[in-house]
Amino acid sequence: MARTILFTFLSLFAFLWHPADAHAQEILVVRNMKIKPYGEALAGFRSALSGTVGNIAYSVLDTDGAIAFLRRKRPDLILAIGMDAFQSLKASTDVPIVYLMVLAPSSPVQMEKNVTGVSMTVSPEKQLAAVRTVLPGVRRVGVLYDPRKSGPFVRRAQGAAREARIELLAREVTHPQAVSDALNSLKGGVDAFWMIPDTTVVTPETAEMILLFALENHLPVSTFSSKYLEMGALLSLDISAADMGRQAAELAAKILAGVNPRDVPPVEADNPTLVINETVARKLRIHLGDDIRSRARIIR
Repeated sequence: MARTILFTFLSLFAFLWHPADAHAQEILVVRNMKIKPYGEALAGFRSALSGTVGNIAYSVLDTDGAIAFLRRKRPDLILAIGMDAFQSLKASTDVPIVYLMVLAPSSPVQMEKNVTGVSMTVSPEKQLAAVRTVLPGVRRVGVLYDPRKSGPFVRRAQGAAREARIELLAREVTHPQAVSDALNSLKGGVDAFWMIPDTTVVTPETAEMILLFALENHLPVSTFSSKYLEMGALLSLDISAADMGRQAAELAAKILAGVNPRDVPPVEADNPTLVINETVARKLRIHLGDDIRSRARIIR
């Protein structure tokens, strides 16, 4: 009888106390804004990670709370959502950091031994492939960029353009006031304009200027967000915050499994959605065949 009671007790204890609970890994999530995309990114991250890693304990804080948290204890990983959170933490700790919803970290940041993540930039190869798909006759494409922010991206884009048999006319811009002159230098020399996510080039004021220039010169514009399609751009490659969260979870899972962060290279946003403004296409007399319509989201 005593043995039966003891066996029952031990079985119940083993059921209630799972070994995973003793080895729960802790992730500190840092975000400074409670906005929908950040929430979607975090939800995608948690959903994907839960299927690959055991028990995870999450703490979700802003930067100030995170720095105080790091003084008390050391989590297994930090998920930094947004550039502000990332920039505030990258020099404050040697805990592995996975960044998310960050536009384009500089090359030195990507070399940090404890840092990896998912940038919001779609690869230039995929962007130029979209241009070639929708605009097969395009030969010369103009782009403005700040070499301090987008230099590596544009150098890579120049190689991708050669592969796609496109001549990329890139003009350097070091402050927003120079956008007008840079645009005028492209007048009559390009078949399309490529608006990349460079925060020197693209501001609320200059975005209108760029799209007005394109309209006046009958140029199709390829851009990085469908919000510019409503202002007159032709096509965009939109990215999903939840998808980027799932990509970040893949990186995090490797680190939590023991892989050194320096051996987990950063990645760019994957699986973008091609979005096309049909009204703009019609005005520019651009034919959208069934093959394009089958792979794109069409707006009017």
